[in-house]
Amino acid sequence: MMRVNLLGGTAEHRVAVQKTKVAARRGQQIFMLASALVIFVLAIGIDHLWTNNAYASAQAELTREEEEARKLEADIKRKEELEAELKQVDERIKVIKTLRAEQKGPVAMLSAINERMPGGQADFRLDQIVQKGSHLQIIGTSLSQQVIADFSRQLEFSNGLFSGLMLSIEGKEVKLDDLADRADKKEPEKKDADKKDPAKDADKTAADVTRVFQFTIDCDYNKPRAEGEKPAAAPQGK
Repeated sequence: MMRVNLLGGTAEHRVAVQKTKVAARRGQQIFMLASALVIFVLAIGIDHLWTNNAYASAQAELTREEEEARKLEADIKRKEELEAELKQVDERIKVIKTLRAEQKGPVAMLSAINERMPGGQADFRLDQIVQKGSHLQIIGTSLSQQVIADFSRQLEFSNGLFSGLMLSIEGKEVKLDDLADRADKKEPEKKDADKKDPAKDADKTAADVTRVFQFTIDCDYNKPRAEGEKPAAAPQGK
């Protein structure tokens, strides 16, 4: 009867199986290590790419912001230049308005006086207009005190151009021959060389004399204000 030694075959088989398991385990470890290394390399690559992209994006954003800042700075500088130019223009306009107001002051004064002078057949004459600073003196003559009073009243209501009016009147006897602008009022002389009546000569002398009222108006002259300024309030008449 034959006997088979199964113990020896079983031991070898066990050793072979054990070696196979060890080799398989080492293979798995190597594979896992390789996989982990590949994943790590991929992760590093992806992180590097992402970091580069983020850096490039941030750099582009920074460049764009710097460009916007430069444009804004240029706009601010241009705005300041425009504001300075506008300020200079405003100053020039103010100077022009002031000069224009000063230039039209005497014209407005004379125009206002001329508009308020008595018209028609009124015997009225202006002899002199004297201006010292803001003080104005108007001197003239008339045969009627009422005409002078009306003229003074007209000046008083001049929208504030003339204020603080003071009127003084002085009457005096004047020969008609001394008034060049009233020469037409003289009595015509009779050409009668043969007869001379002293009484008639006395009447003629009396007729050649008339009473003339010389007036002086003192007031303050207020220059017209430049455009945009409020006009001076007109004085209230008494």
